[in-house]
Amino acid sequence: WQPACAAACLTNAMYKTEDGPVIWRSGKCMGCRFCMVSCPFDMPKFEYHEWNPDLQKCTMCWQRLQEGKKPACVAACPTDALMFGKKRDLMEIARVRIYNHPQDYVHQIYGEQEVGGTGWLYLASVPFDQLGFRTDLGTTPYPEYTKEFLYAVPVIFFGLPTLLFGLNALSNRSNRDEGEGV
Repeated sequence: WQPACAAACLTNAMYKTEDGPVIWRSGKCMGCRFCMVSCPFDMPKFEYHEWNPDLQKCTMCWQRLQEGKKPACVAACPTDALMFGKKRDLMEIARVRIYNHPQDYVHQIYGEQEVGGTGWLYLASVPFDQLGFRTDLGTTPYPEYTKEFLYAVPVIFFGLPTLLFGLNALSNRSNRDEGEGV
């Protein structure tokens, strides 16, 4: 799946790596902030009050992952409340926890189905809406809602101007040819 923030990025400044983290590359960003608007979790944050603003979001400590280390939050967690690994393995751990201790958990793995599944999974002892989590997201990945429109964007931004410039050139040539005959 393609996260909504990465799918909305016209310059590919926001992209999902093969390892899973969604990374932002400032050198490719044009500052449109479509990634912020499209994210159902309000994760990308723009530094509005900085003279040279960046976009801030969790990258799962992508640099640490490249070195074979866990994200810093997972490495620092003293209670193992945070875990990192392959999604299928984490899903199995979550299911076993809920099965073995049904009284301790809401019987839902948040992030398994929401907007097609996310890179973060959560277990909780209270309903997720009480924790401030959005529970109105549905299971369809957000890019599915806009893919037809987004396929038209290159045509609109590149094809239409090319067509208009071509028509203008033909019109100017026609006018120039008429002027030479007088």
